[in-house]
Amino acid sequence: MEAATVAVWGDILSDVRKEVGETRFNLWFKNTIAIRVSEGALTIGVPSGFMAEWLESHYQTLLAKLASARLGARTAVKVVVDGELFRAKRREESRAKEELLEEAAPREKLGVEARRFTLDNFVVGPCNSVAYAAALKVVEAPGEVYNPLFIHGGVGLGKTHLLVAIANALRGKGRASAAEYVSAEGFTNRFLFALRNGTLDAFRAGYRRAKTLIIDDVHFLASKPATQDEFLSTFNSLSREGCQIVMASDSHPKLIGKLKETLVTRFLSGMVAKLEKPGYATRREIFSRKAADRNLRLADEVADFVAKRIKGSIREIEGAVNTLAAYATLAKSPIDMATAAEALKGLIEGGSRPVRLPEVEAVVTAYSGLSEGDLRSARRTRPVSQARHLAMYLARSLGGFSYEEIGNHFGGRNHSSVVSAVEKVAGQVNEDAQFAREVAALKAEFGL
Repeated sequence: MEAATVAVWGDILSDVRKEVGETRFNLWFKNTIAIRVSEGALTIGVPSGFMAEWLESHYQTLLAKLASARLGARTAVKVVVDGELFRAKRREESRAKEELLEEAAPREKLGVEARRFTLDNFVVGPCNSVAYAAALKVVEAPGEVYNPLFIHGGVGLGKTHLLVAIANALRGKGRASAAEYVSAEGFTNRFLFALRNGTLDAFRAGYRRAKTLIIDDVHFLASKPATQDEFLSTFNSLSREGCQIVMASDSHPKLIGKLKETLVTRFLSGMVAKLEKPGYATRREIFSRKAADRNLRLADEVADFVAKRIKGSIREIEGAVNTLAAYATLAKSPIDMATAAEALKGLIEGGSRPVRLPEVEAVVTAYSGLSEGDLRSARRTRPVSQARHLAMYLARSLGGFSYEEIGNHFGGRNHSSVVSAVEKVAGQVNEDAQFAREVAALKAEFGL
């Protein structure tokens, strides 16, 4: 636009300010521009159609009067939507909504403690080598291989370590803004806030700008259909752009339960890797490294002792290190075998976490696609009865529970009913190879 047009519009705006006052001026005239003056008409641009209609219906006469006075001739004023002003307004509104969303429901930040999770200090063994190798490939070429990458395993086996390590590695390559780490709970909370407060566009933009989306504890999405739909939409949007998606869960996608089939199918479309409980050699290496991190000097026999007796999760091993470090500080003396045995007595005697009846019920319910409580109900439909029999078999074979305990848990069934169910499933395992493989997969969910 010509400088003369800009100048005359500036003069007209000064006149408008005097006529309408500061408040109305800032509301209706501040974000306007002069586009052109020609043939007795002044065309001005505004950011939206609503604003154009309002100015024409409420201020058309005033603008024409002031424009005619400044231009020295009868002048009509035409108000149109200007594309650049419209886009600038949308950007401003989007930024404002993102700021509101971030203030009320901030994204999860990886704190100082999380920075210690790297691929270099992840202890690799037969229990996790596949998942580790996949993580390395993702960092090397995000979006090109193993996309999506889905890591699953029991509590405390290193899922979060791997996910955060991937995020840290990408940040180390100068891709800090491109790697978005979030828990499924955090994603859900931000989505619900955006839904209630009209900031869905900002919410979606925040995640869909990511080049790598890393989402932990995906099982949290179970029984949340609206959040599942939103996550599927985000998943599809990122996939179309060739972005990398990495996820982790306590269970295999098929065993999460109450997860839409469309999501399960998408999760299975890439690489699924399981983390198993570490074997002796891996447990010993984990213990030694964590002890070194705490500057805790221990004899080899102490490391052997811990690795042989603590067979649960990595967190249990870390708990043993913390306990020994506390003993060393309090006693102000080196940790010998006798001290280590005494310090870890409760942890060693307790052993690894036992299988519990509610866990057996939850795994079989998810596997069977039933609703919570079905296995304890009086329902006798074929799918429910078969799933109930399977749960009784697993409870007996994995947990060693008595027939009475099993019967009481699953709706007060009598002793003979439980015996019959266990024997029936055991016979099916021996006769049906496919069923035997499915039962083995279920047992693996308990790390057994």
